[in-house]
Amino acid sequence: MTDIFIAHAPEDEPRAARLADALRAAGLDIGSGGPDEARLTLVVWSTNSTDPARNGALLELADRAKAKDGYAGVRIDDVDLPFGFGGLQLIDLPGWSGAAGDPRVAGLADALKARLSGQSTGRVELERLPDAPAKKRNPGMIVGIAAAVLIAIGAVAFFMTRDAGPSPRDRIAAQFATMPCAWLGIDPVDNGEKGTLALTGVAGDPAKAGEAIRSFVAAEQIGIEAITVDKVAQIDPRECAAIDAPIKLRKDLGGRLRVTGEPFILNTKVTPNQALVRVQIGLRDPDKSMALLGVEPSGKVTWSIPDLTSMDALKNYDVGLVKTGEKGWEFTIYPDHLGWTGLLLVVGDGPLALKREQGTVESADEFAKTIAQATAKGQWDAEMVWFKIDPDPAG
Repeated sequence: MTDIFIAHAPEDEPRAARLADALRAAGLDIGSGGPDEARLTLVVWSTNSTDPARNGALLELADRAKAKDGYAGVRIDDVDLPFGFGGLQLIDLPGWSGAAGDPRVAGLADALKARLSGQSTGRVELERLPDAPAKKRNPGMIVGIAAAVLIAIGAVAFFMTRDAGPSPRDRIAAQFATMPCAWLGIDPVDNGEKGTLALTGVAGDPAKAGEAIRSFVAAEQIGIEAITVDKVAQIDPRECAAIDAPIKLRKDLGGRLRVTGEPFILNTKVTPNQALVRVQIGLRDPDKSMALLGVEPSGKVTWSIPDLTSMDALKNYDVGLVKTGEKGWEFTIYPDHLGWTGLLLVVGDGPLALKREQGTVESADEFAKTIAQATAKGQWDAEMVWFKIDPDPAG
């Protein structure tokens, strides 16, 4: 068995060959027999290998290696990694000329040797972020219980006000379903009760979405003085299918899916492209299936947790999984790029008729077709939250 198998996009063969030569010169055994014949799989991330239209096979290989604790990554272009590969050891080589004497290559060789000798697990240990201080560490259970209480209170208030007739909040929320390329929510603090309404979510044109709500509020004389869209992410308007397809399933303002804190703070002490995020999921009694997907502003969609079996399998990974009920979980994800990231939760009264393997990446149009086929029959609901990795939220 060899030490390292280098996995790369076909277009990157010349650069991968130079990398293999450099690692051999550093004393590593680089094989060509395939990932099953090597102790570690070194995945070369580039503009070619992260292209969602072409990287399906490589991503599947990387995900299998990660599942066996045999994944290592090197980035040869300045690109965002596929969703789910943050929190794993990564060496950056953008601009590398192929010279074996580059100190970054030496750093990669040392990191791989540490993995092979058992001195490193290949996982990046992140500190608790400022919005989740260590002193609250009895950890996820406290946060999960607090979140459940907030959700319960919100749900009671929501249905009580509905029984008394639509509240201003309900009337505004009803407008969300009429807006193309927009998945909007209402901030629980600036919810309009004190004259300021903060919209949350994502839109192809956040300013236009905000103006539409302003016009509605003025026409209905609801009495809100200010409406902000600072917490609305912008998706590439050409990729609206990533929003418009699942929003057809949306029933209400949600409550099953939450992330802790907003915006999140970049942990620059570890690496310039990673931060820790706690995700909370609490399904309802009718929910018999679920899928959690990552959505990027580029329109790329990743099947992060395609079913309940994959959800339960998180206990085998170092993600701090905490059960918060029969159908409740809290766990950590590691977004690997700055700016906005979206999470989409799809639930139903039966299994998806069509789903992709964990880690599969689809373009917005591909995902729209998949989710339409997957939910053609049965009762479905969907929720989406967006959060921001911000290195300087006060700046």
